[in-house]
Amino acid sequence: MTICFFEDDGDRIFAPLTLTRPVDDLRIGVFTIREKWQKYLHNEQVTRIPREPLSKIFPGVLPEGQRDILWINSRWLPDSNAATEVRGLKRGDRILSGGHVVAIRLSTEKSLPLFKHPETGFDPKNGRETAAGSLISHLWDLFQQNEAEINKDVALLKSTKPVSAPDFPQAILINPDDIYAEKGAKVDPGAVIDASAGPVYLGRDSHVMFGAVIQGPGSVGEQSTVKMGANVYRGTTIGPVCKVNGEINNVIFHSHSNKGHDGFIGNSLIGEWCNLGANTITSNLKNNYKPIRLPNWTDGVPQDTSQQFIGTVMGDLGRTAINTTLSAGTMCGVCTNIVTTGFPPQHIPSFSWVTDNGVAPYLVDKAIETAEIIMQRRDIRMSQEYRDAMHTLFAGR
Repeated sequence: MTICFFEDDGDRIFAPLTLTRPVDDLRIGVFTIREKWQKYLHNEQVTRIPREPLSKIFPGVLPEGQRDILWINSRWLPDSNAATEVRGLKRGDRILSGGHVVAIRLSTEKSLPLFKHPETGFDPKNGRETAAGSLISHLWDLFQQNEAEINKDVALLKSTKPVSAPDFPQAILINPDDIYAEKGAKVDPGAVIDASAGPVYLGRDSHVMFGAVIQGPGSVGEQSTVKMGANVYRGTTIGPVCKVNGEINNVIFHSHSNKGHDGFIGNSLIGEWCNLGANTITSNLKNNYKPIRLPNWTDGVPQDTSQQFIGTVMGDLGRTAINTTLSAGTMCGVCTNIVTTGFPPQHIPSFSWVTDNGVAPYLVDKAIETAEIIMQRRDIRMSQEYRDAMHTLFAGR
């Protein structure tokens, strides 16, 4: 069967990260949510209900010639028990988590109306509740559950063998039986990888440089670099093709993002193609130790979270200047440029240029021109579909 992901209100919950990606493309642990389900169910056939303006970047087409479609809520994180329950679904069966439909098996005929009109929703009637998996419902769930997801994802990597001391001579490997390295991964002499509290995964052609320290559970994506002297604490995911340095604690970086210099970042979510300037510092704790209020993405109105630790959520193509300071619970949209000597606003809309004089629009053509240069540095050419999506996001900001 083909897996078809549906978002219910996940695109709203996880904005601004979901302004430029479907929920199934969010990274948590080693993999994206989509990749997790594919590995648990041994299924390469995946589609989704398309959402504008992303339909041409992340297309979704209901396949023909299939008897049934397996619908999965894209904010439901799998585990082995969830996979077993899903595999056992019969046509018409549905699984609920907290009253929300998280999986349902339907005929192609009955799937077509839902695919064309997803606003009709999925009826939870006669569904059975499950304790399997985890239905994430808040932005902070992503970094709070990241340690657990790294542990689960590493268990899926059965073809990746633990390292041994001769693999990385003169590096300090603590509990090497729980350190996993793909082909081409490099760990320099003097680097420390501590897997005593959980596994550490090093992707293909990743590089941990001299004097860097990584504490597990942790994940370094393919072609990513942990620079000299970096301190990477537990619960951190560094996505593919990133460069990081400084002090990093419980952060998820999506791909192609850089934090290449000193400065602290904690309990944060960073999108793709972001760059944090030298000595950028994110607060993740209020100085009165009270719960952090996080701006509602739609209107910027602060909302109570009951959470003591939340840093920064930055959408794709966000940038900060040197010595930028970000207050706890800062939300940055897509294509934001922060150049301030003090704290910028907590809610920074997409396509914003933020200075000490206030927030001004970041004109879309200028933003795209810079984004093209950023991508060209990684030998990636911006597609017309991506360019069109940026224009649509700018028009609807």
